[in-house]
Amino acid sequence: MDNFFTIIGGMGTIATELYIKQINQKTPTKNDQDYLDYCLVNYSTIPDRSSYLMNKEENENPLPYLLKIIESYGALEPKFFVLTCNTAHYFFNELEKASPVPILHMPRLAVEEATKQYEKGTRVGIIGTEGTIKNKIYDGFILEAGFELIHPTLEIQQMVSTLIFNKIKQNNELDEVLYNQILAKMFEELNCEVVILGCTELSLMEDLANYQNEHVIDPQNVLAEKSVELALRYRQEK
Repeated sequence: MDNFFTIIGGMGTIATELYIKQINQKTPTKNDQDYLDYCLVNYSTIPDRSSYLMNKEENENPLPYLLKIIESYGALEPKFFVLTCNTAHYFFNELEKASPVPILHMPRLAVEEATKQYEKGTRVGIIGTEGTIKNKIYDGFILEAGFELIHPTLEIQQMVSTLIFNKIKQNNELDEVLYNQILAKMFEELNCEVVILGCTELSLMEDLANYQNEHVIDPQNVLAEKSVELALRYRQEK
């Protein structure tokens, strides 16, 4: 198979399923052959990224697992890798060094999208796993873009963690009421002008809401757009 890309997924699996739906919906098609060629690695048994980052002494490091994927699937010569987990971008530099092909950087792409829509000085909120927030995976990109960075309060973070882990990951429950309460607190209590969803489980919630809030940026949706754009470009160069 030529001109394909490889998706490093399974973190979590339902969120990866949404990414597949997104790229399929964004691909212009008239028949089966128009869809993109890609390889999905649904590595669901990889250790939890946020748990490791919050307690490295007690939890297994996901990095060796991610590096093994890069080694194994890089040998197949994809055009690029896609990493469908925000928290896993903590390891991006190590993965990039080990990869023979480019890896799309979801947080960077999301902030680049924000710069197209918002002026410098805009109050940009970020919500995601505790690992993503405390390890500042988005912070540098937001600040470099000239935005004012807004972190969730402890109360909001606890609500986000409940939604991600207790509701979605553990019970496959998309709690729309809780999701809307979180956004209301970010917009109304913290005066955010835009909120970036720094977790692909949160992407599931925004998809459920049919992307009706124009002041929410879903990085996985942005990643899907870029994936399709690149894949179609490589197909034309064939």
